[in-house]
Amino acid sequence: MEVRYPAVAGSFYPSGDALIEMLEEFLGDLGEEGSDRRITAGVAPHAGYIFSGYTASRTYKTIFEDGLPETFVLLGPNHTGLGSPIAVYPSGKWRTPLGDVDVDSEMARAIAKLSGIADLDEIAHKYEHSIEVQLPFIQYLAEKAGREVKIVPIALGIQDEEVSEDLGKAILEASKELGRDVLVIASTDFMHYGAMYGYVPFRARADELPHRIKEWDFRIIRRILDFDVGGMFRELREMGHTMCGPGGVGTAVVYSRLAGALEAELLHYTTSYEVSRSTDAIVGYASIVFKR
Repeated sequence: MEVRYPAVAGSFYPSGDALIEMLEEFLGDLGEEGSDRRITAGVAPHAGYIFSGYTASRTYKTIFEDGLPETFVLLGPNHTGLGSPIAVYPSGKWRTPLGDVDVDSEMARAIAKLSGIADLDEIAHKYEHSIEVQLPFIQYLAEKAGREVKIVPIALGIQDEEVSEDLGKAILEASKELGRDVLVIASTDFMHYGAMYGYVPFRARADELPHRIKEWDFRIIRRILDFDVGGMFRELREMGHTMCGPGGVGTAVVYSRLAGALEAELLHYTTSYEVSRSTDAIVGYASIVFKR
């Protein structure tokens, strides 16, 4: 069976016991696993855990306390440019320092079949970190629940409204066709500011920068909370915003809307500045869930 080995263990997140210790610190306030299953989708960041791990943990804590699904459909941007533009990982296992998690191959094939744009492709995922960094949270919580969950990783090299509508519908139709209880995770970071990203859209005093970046991010977040995919992409274009995973977020919104979600909640927001205290480069991070 094909195994996708970790590409960023020991860099974006720790290996070995240090990973468990970090997850326990992030999730020290974790409650009991719930059974409501009102949550249809979540948004979580994918930077190094030292910067965005706590924010990501808020998404997973809330999901756990609502109830884990059978299958997580994980959408992340393709930073490497390898492989298919819309790449659904077909089958096998993904490995992290916490062990292996199975790919839901039936669900993967159904999404690719029902989508007008997606391909079954492993290459796009080989070195990509945006989905990998989500897995230790999922594995940790599955262990807490005493059961296994599966994943369907989807890497997006093209991100627009058309992709969001296509994939959101395909995921819903596939879940119905297979009778599968699924939850969508959109892996994204928000504003990327600074010369190292080749992006300085405005000038501000160093002490004003984090506030300005938060303002820009919240223009996008408000659209997400309103389930407004078109408005989100319009704001991104008008602002020249550098959110890296809008296609996954758009897919999560479309899927949630079709699955009967009625509300969205911002759980946590922060920036890398809170840790680095550097204004040379700042990235925004948000944790969001959508509920029926």
